[in-house]
Amino acid sequence: QRVRAIFKNNLAESTGVHFHGQRVPNAMDGVPHITQEPIQPGASFTYEFVARTPGSHMYHSHHNATDQVGRGLLGAFIVEPKKNPVTYDREYIWISNDALGGFTINGRGFPATAPIVARLGETIVIRFMNEGMMIHPMHLHGMHMTVIAKDGWDQPAPFKCDTLNIAPGERWDVLVKATNPGTWAFHCHILPHAESEHGMFGMVTALIVQKPGIA
Repeated sequence: QRVRAIFKNNLAESTGVHFHGQRVPNAMDGVPHITQEPIQPGASFTYEFVARTPGSHMYHSHHNATDQVGRGLLGAFIVEPKKNPVTYDREYIWISNDALGGFTINGRGFPATAPIVARLGETIVIRFMNEGMMIHPMHLHGMHMTVIAKDGWDQPAPFKCDTLNIAPGERWDVLVKATNPGTWAFHCHILPHAESEHGMFGMVTALIVQKPGIA
């Protein structure tokens, strides 16, 4: 499909947006002073391209990015394949960040993070994206993950793990079969990112597997 995104800069500073993982025209790659001029405060820029690379991708600032991405100028950009050989019951997007907001999942730190909820027997796809500046090994208790794609490209040989290392800029797609009922911790395994003397914080959430009949 053809994508047309009109970006209006309401910031008090210049910026630019990069569609990470997409093959776009050079003039729309979103890197100020290299592929386009910075988008000035109050100005707009139209990004237009054909979505050709399926999978899990991102968009984010590429101008003063340490500050702007850290403050939230980012998001997921999902391109569905024409024919998807993977079937699942639920889908979750997990964007990690570690800049100005602390250690966060989708902009929030534990206990404000939203849990992943599934019914016993369901299959979940989780789209991990690292928009931060550090590596984050994500560890799931109680069940394993099956890794099926990296940076939008299918893995020719999916593999199983319970801890997946996600570097800045990477995207990983995993399947989780909800086979073990209960509330299971799901967190970054660099322990200072997830735990202190006061308990769990930061890059922590839970996978809740509900038995049938539980609302």
